[in-house]
Amino acid sequence: MRVLLIQPNYDVHVIHPPLGLGYLASFLKTKGIDVSILDATLRNSSFDDINENIIDFNPDLVGITVLSRGHNKAKNLIKNIKQSFPKLLIVIGGTQVTAYPKEVLSDLKADFAVVGEGEITLYELVKALENKSALSKIDGLAYFQNKKFKINQARKLIENLDELPFPAWDLMPPEDYRIAPILEPIKAFPVAPIFTSRGCPYNCSFCASNATWKRRVRFRSLKNILDEIKLLKREYGIKEFHISDDNFTADTQRAEKFCDALISEQINLPWQCPSGVRIDSLPLSLLRKMKRAGCYAVGLGIESGDVEMLKRMDKKLDLKIVPEVLKNLHKVGIDSYGFFILGLPGETLSSSRKTVDFALDNDFDRAWFNIFVPYPGSTAFEGWLGKRGFNQIDWEKHDGSTAVMTGEGLSIKQIEKFQKEALRKFYLRPKQFLKLVSRIGPREIGSLFLSRFFRKSLRLKV
Repeated sequence: MRVLLIQPNYDVHVIHPPLGLGYLASFLKTKGIDVSILDATLRNSSFDDINENIIDFNPDLVGITVLSRGHNKAKNLIKNIKQSFPKLLIVIGGTQVTAYPKEVLSDLKADFAVVGEGEITLYELVKALENKSALSKIDGLAYFQNKKFKINQARKLIENLDELPFPAWDLMPPEDYRIAPILEPIKAFPVAPIFTSRGCPYNCSFCASNATWKRRVRFRSLKNILDEIKLLKREYGIKEFHISDDNFTADTQRAEKFCDALISEQINLPWQCPSGVRIDSLPLSLLRKMKRAGCYAVGLGIESGDVEMLKRMDKKLDLKIVPEVLKNLHKVGIDSYGFFILGLPGETLSSSRKTVDFALDNDFDRAWFNIFVPYPGSTAFEGWLGKRGFNQIDWEKHDGSTAVMTGEGLSIKQIEKFQKEALRKFYLRPKQFLKLVSRIGPREIGSLFLSRFFRKSLRLKV
């Protein structure tokens, strides 16, 4: 059987290798299945381009990863494929699919949905289709049968991540990805993102991660991680890597051992944690080792400068520690960028101002102010959905710069205006503007200001 995995042409501000599809592809390849990846986001592929790729590869099954903000794009892509190739089977996956399999599957009109961790489920689906065997025995699979929705027993999480092969880097070469950062410095190209773990033990109300990972953290062994980095350096010429974990420093002792291994193995590559780490898991001893091991920047998930808002979102963060950690980051020479959310459930004008003031009053090298997005799978989404029908959601607005709900005495327009003001206040300070320009190269500056996402966030008209 031949399987084509597609990332639709999503409008995202950072384009990087689709690690999820890479893991699915490599797992299928080790089982002797012919598989290919089409990253339509990278290629800016039209429907005609995708159809040509389907004709050339001639797959028996197409797998499509679904992002919440790209829900409609995935839906239109599936409609196009079904019209052009009526007999071609389509399976979908992603956090949104895992959280609401029936709703997403019925709206997107795919044939199957993978619920939860996907490698084994997808493989078993391929074998069942190949052998024409029963779908009911495949854990983690959802589908419609005789117009009735069926969802099989939940798939157990993979206990030993070292059993998974490395992502299929040959199908998504890092050299093809010129990552254009928004407020992220890049030292050298090519860059490869890697996962050293899966999952997060926390349960922040705005995050949908636990829909898939169930608040469990599973770690790859240090040897397994280093073997992949060495492979990427040797075979694909990477000059930098990014750790994409939900919570890289969940175990600080393990993080220190990872840094020790990078140093002893003389990996000698710059790296950063752009997905963010918890600021309360960064002792000075770890920061020193991270710097020695090549780390030069970390994202910090602060979210709000208002204590009551942090309690509402179950963030469990003491803001009093922030100045000291930022001081230590500057002491060792690691850049920081703070992640903040505006328009959270229960947000007021006062709490919004506290968040912006907190970002301005503390010594972050960069900051990003997203507008709250209720992601399917998060506890906040359940409250936001309320009596609203799932299929009535305008997914185009789930972009981080469009407000979809009001606060307490705070209108949608006020929230969107506040985001723009926050970005301008932070970056139009002479020190911050010069720092941003000096640390991002000309090509990245161009890409940054051509980004629809960035322009929308900074435009003056509300």
